Amino acid sequence: MNPADFAKRSGADRREAVRRPLRSPALVLLPGQPGRVGKTLDVSETGVCVMLTEMLPGGTQCLVGFELPDRTGARKRVQSKARVVHSVLSTQGDGFKVGMQFVEPPAETCRALESFIRE
Repeated sequence: MNPADFAKRSGADRREAVRRPLRSPALVLLPGQPGRVGKTLDVSETGVCVMLTEMLPGGTQCLVGFELPDRTGARKRVQSKARVVHSVLSTQGDGFKVGMQFVEPPAETCRALESFIRE
């Protein structure tokens, strides 16, 4: 059995989409609260991981926005509603890695993500 098959069977990797590293400023908005500024760590067509200074509980609904570079070097701002899937303390202790799954992302955001992932 190859390692990828083992990971799928053991539950070690639940990701279904290819992730690509992305270092970009991010803004996370929760209803009725001040925005939280962070930075993206990676992104896929289905979600994003953002480094924040505080933990967000699983299931938290939010709006997340960040910039994606294109082939020309220009940056495109994208945003989507999202749901927090996990929030874990970084091994460096410099914040929390907050994994989010996109919820009904706008078509424009989907196109930009697909283009960025496939470059």
